[in-house]
Amino acid sequence: MSARSSDDARVTEMYRVIWETRERIRELNLTKSAFVSDESAQGRMNADGIFMCVFRVAEEAGNMSNQAKRTYSDIPWKAIHGMRNIFAHDYGRLDRSIAWSAVTEDFPKLEAFCRRYAADRGLKL
Repeated sequence: MSARSSDDARVTEMYRVIWETRERIRELNLTKSAFVSDESAQGRMNADGIFMCVFRVAEEAGNMSNQAKRTYSDIPWKAIHGMRNIFAHDYGRLDRSIAWSAVTEDFPKLEAFCRRYAADRGLKL
């Protein structure tokens, strides 16, 4: 369960983790091919680190209030919650290519949501 007690705190955390994930990918010089196929110890550690980032973002998003989910109904809240459940309860089913898609395709959309949410509320990210 999220340790964040408000939507503002959840959005701030999502934004921070999205930024952190982008930084990790850059610092590790990860490409999709390397991320998906590297089974070395370093490759597995890289995957675990990115998986944790995806889980953390999904956890915060999944705990947004019903009001926020109604207000920002363009965000696929149920799909995010479903991904969170797989990361939390069925770790053996994790697929690196799906995680890569999450960070390269879905995270930019969630980052835009965080910026929009913050602008709507005068929240500094």
